Amino acid sequence: MDLTERVYRGAIESLRRCSVPHGLKASGLPRGHRQIWARDSMISLLGARFIPDDRIQCALHASLSSLKRHRSSTGQIPNHVDCETGRANFRAYADGGLWWVVGSTLLAPDPSTVRTVLAWYACQDVDGTGLLQMQEGSDWQDLFCTRGKGLCLNALYVIALRAAARQMAQEAPQESEGFLRQAARVADQVNRLFWYRGDGCMLPHIAHTFSTEDLRRDSLGRERWIPQKRQLVDEQYYLPYLGFRAFGEWFDSFANLLAILSGVAGPRQTGAILDFIERHSLNAWPLRSLTPAVRPGDPDWRDYYGALNLPHQYHNGGVWPFIGGFYVAALVKAGRQSAAERALRSLAELNERGGFNEWHHGESGAPMGVNDQAWSAGMYVFAFECVRTGRVDLP
Repeated sequence: MDLTERVYRGAIESLRRCSVPHGLKASGLPRGHRQIWARDSMISLLGARFIPDDRIQCALHASLSSLKRHRSSTGQIPNHVDCETGRANFRAYADGGLWWVVGSTLLAPDPSTVRTVLAWYACQDVDGTGLLQMQEGSDWQDLFCTRGKGLCLNALYVIALRAAARQMAQEAPQESEGFLRQAARVADQVNRLFWYRGDGCMLPHIAHTFSTEDLRRDSLGRERWIPQKRQLVDEQYYLPYLGFRAFGEWFDSFANLLAILSGVAGPRQTGAILDFIERHSLNAWPLRSLTPAVRPGDPDWRDYYGALNLPHQYHNGGVWPFIGGFYVAALVKAGRQSAAERALRSLAELNERGGFNEWHHGESGAPMGVNDQAWSAGMYVFAFECVRTGRVDLP
């Protein structure tokens, strides 16, 4: 049996072990994550929805129901729900609701709840730019410094808005058009503010935080302080976040891939991103989460990273198999089918070695997380389907 097919069958068994009556747990191991996480279960759903297995399908539907049932009075979907206590957690809150919108539209359409969830997200546009803002450590990188206007969050927002528009196209065409207009606006703003052109000029990325129209001087005529680009100065890519007169410098792999898959990135930008990944060998194991790693003394280093987020580990440049699945999908979307097939095989080798581990060391490739991770298995299935069909089934 071919390696990619053997690992595909293993992914199905791993997802079955994650499937319980409450939903799809983040890990199938007894010592693993026992919660139903919004992002984990919905990302897993992208691939798991294709599997004709009653146990897995029931778990996916139960995940949607449990997360919906525990949403806040304002429409916020929880970060996760504990299977044993039934308690909802909202700490890393930023992206779970958007993943829920995407997952529900693909598996169990629920227009009423989608409206409520997206209304809550509209309130996270706090400065009228159309872009969502978040607190530090609030998206999937829940132990990292990403903050303010996050690229990953806003690329996902475009996908969720388009998913909602597609779901409502027949019954509520005007509302559908409104969601499409908002998606286009967000995409335009991401391209205007986040795309770094490799010219060393950071003014376009922070000017939206100014309170006056003059870009060089403040209201009293004083010359503004403009931060300097220090890393990846000659590269072209989307910056990971924009804060107050600040920005992230590293290349965020997952966020840039979502920019491709959401359609935010055009053909030229898509080519630049995929070429960057190849040139910097981020796909040696698909896929390292970022480069360069953040180190002590850097502006974005935090003491709370502790021993987990050391350079080349965890969020700080670790290899995440679920991101590797999105990488395969982005290659397919870009028409790089041969590269996608090679990346799928490399991802299969990684998952077989690590038992669908949560994450691996960014330099050695050694598995360092928890085995039987649902989104590692689910995104392998999604990547397998993308290569098999030659298309990416996303809103």
